[in-house]
Amino acid sequence: MLKNNEKGFTLAESLLSLMVLVTLAVFLLPLMMQMTGQSKALWEKQKGMRILYEEGEKRLLEGKNFHFTYHGEGERYDISWETSEATVCYEFSGQAACIKKQ
Repeated sequence: MLKNNEKGFTLAESLLSLMVLVTLAVFLLPLMMQMTGQSKALWEKQKGMRILYEEGEKRLLEGKNFHFTYHGEGERYDISWETSEATVCYEFSGQAACIKKQ
């Protein structure tokens, strides 16, 4: 007489659950990588604005136009201020971008 062993999962159930996990990983990993890249870009933009604000706050009392270059932690920020426009250009990991405030 055969004994019925119902302790555990069958091979088909195990393969099905593994397939579901792999499918989720295929869709979620690229999305997470994209979100991480966007987060870094937003962080750099925010940091550029913060440096512009701090430098502008220091130098606006002088009432003159200025150009300042900030180097730190592998990053470079070029900050320029003219009476009507402020600009921050930053370079990080080989990518450059500019932020302008009027």
